[in-house]
Amino acid sequence: MKVLMKTTIAAALLSTAFFANAAEAQQKIGFVSMQNVFQQLPQAQEISARLQEEFANDFAALEKMTTELQSLQEKAERDAQIMSPSERLQISREVEMLETRRQLKYKALREDSERRQQEERNKLMLDIVREAKTVAQAEGYDMVLNDNSVLYAGESLDLTDEVIAKMTGGN
Repeated sequence: MKVLMKTTIAAALLSTAFFANAAEAQQKIGFVSMQNVFQQLPQAQEISARLQEEFANDFAALEKMTTELQSLQEKAERDAQIMSPSERLQISREVEMLETRRQLKYKALREDSERRQQEERNKLMLDIVREAKTVAQAEGYDMVLNDNSVLYAGESLDLTDEVIAKMTGGN
């Protein structure tokens, strides 16, 4: 009986010591709003401007095609009464071909620009993650979450502004 009592007391003391250590080792947790960081960075606007410049000639060519198509359609409507059936058929085919080419070019251009935009966005997001880790380590955080995975957190846990300041050079 004495052995059982000593074992029970020892187990109780041991478990109390474990809980006390767990309570002392409280973790420091924070969060970062990745989307807010992305939107507030000048690098995001630079990416947008650079991509617009990169695709400017393609968009201009598409706009020219659209103008040609509109001109051809207007001509077909305006001159429909004086055209022979074969001329109407020919201009109708030209309109259809130009419209098909314009749609294909638009689709390809949209896909290319979206792909490039996603590539550049991913690069910047990697930089944001890297800087968030740096800020977290510098401030002694044990864990930093994306704000999308946090239901509630106090403002004191928000590292978003620190990450933005670090990425913009403190501006």
